[in-house]
Amino acid sequence: MHPFEALADPVRRRIVDILASGEHTAGQLADVVGREFRISRTAVSKHVRLLRDAGYVDGRAEENWRWYRLTAEGLESLEHAVSDIRAKYASAIGWDADARRFRDPLAHLPQYPSVPFRGPGRPSQRGRRGIQTSFVDRGSPDDEAPVPPPIYVPYSPPRPWRADAPRLNA
Repeated sequence: MHPFEALADPVRRRIVDILASGEHTAGQLADVVGREFRISRTAVSKHVRLLRDAGYVDGRAEENWRWYRLTAEGLESLEHAVSDIRAKYASAIGWDADARRFRDPLAHLPQYPSVPFRGPGRPSQRGRRGIQTSFVDRGSPDDEAPVPPPIYVPYSPPRPWRADAPRLNA
């Protein structure tokens, strides 16, 4: 799941906000979030499960309670997604409203002199491929290999499967 999808819901953002202060039980999360958003404990449990599946939250069982906390890997994936967006924004093309100018990172690439394919600036290519000294006939790829003549096997009638069965040619 993309990090922004996991944090798209305000309930999940609030759960992450609460867990940023430390470990909390599932009951504590359900009480606080349930009152703020007027949702049931089951709905809060569903949001915690989605955050756990996305890698933001880790849980442990201790006697009758489930304790949840934020994971460093989840926050790193969020930071990585934000840094990707910053890199794309830095190399964007178009009007920059903050600087009030047109931004084109490809406009300042070095210009190399072009080499003509034909004409006075290009050396002649005559004699560069070598000289063919003899002709070798390798045949045509369309030629088929000679087919050997069929092997003649005389026909013999099948043998009866019972010894007392009458023979047709007897």
